[in-house]
Amino acid sequence: MSPDSPVQDRITRYWDQHAPAYQRFQEQRLAHPDYDAAWTRVWRDALPDDAETVLDVGTGTGHAALTIAALGRRVTGIDIAPAMLDHARANARRRGHDIAFVQGDAVRPAAPGAPFDALVSRYLLWTLPDVDTALRNWRRLLRPGGRLAVVDAPWHAGGMRHSDTDPRARAYDAEARRALALAEADDITAWQERIIAAGFADVEVTPLTELYELDGVHGVATDHHRTLQHLITARNPDTP
Repeated sequence: MSPDSPVQDRITRYWDQHAPAYQRFQEQRLAHPDYDAAWTRVWRDALPDDAETVLDVGTGTGHAALTIAALGRRVTGIDIAPAMLDHARANARRRGHDIAFVQGDAVRPAAPGAPFDALVSRYLLWTLPDVDTALRNWRRLLRPGGRLAVVDAPWHAGGMRHSDTDPRARAYDAEARRALALAEADDITAWQERIIAAGFADVEVTPLTELYELDGVHGVATDHHRTLQHLITARNPDTP
């Protein structure tokens, strides 16, 4: 599916318009010492010590990119929504991080610096058309032996249900839901299976129980429900 397809256009427009609210909530989370520490542990454990260069696909307002940059890695973030990138760049400047943010399509990303030692994504694959094409392209952006690290969850197990007045109802209409292979998946194994099918090796799934417990104490975003997130790591087995 093209980045200019009607489905992708509606999804991009939604996230572009939702960027200010998303920024407020993500900044609140990053500013909370418990969440900041928890996410630092997630990415520190996910990335090998020799993963110096990291591509954050679907970076949004830069949540993962900022945390990983603070670990001393060189990070490039890519996102299709311009308003998200505006916030990401401002967040990096405020924190004194030198992160390259570029606009682009997550399914067919073109980012300076490839091949990367690691590629990460957070809360992206569920809302991505052409997941299988994306994962194959992500492998090509990784060096041989490079690490894939994905954080996601079955956010809409049982089906997406939005009221007619919710902007998500138009973005994630019936046509979009048919195009998004993981949007209504019931279990994280759906992510695992597609990553394996894309040719990645050593695929491991880790439940992020600490984040789930924190969400139980502090709550989640408006109109969302608490869901157990997972970290999926894998290796690009390609050889030179």
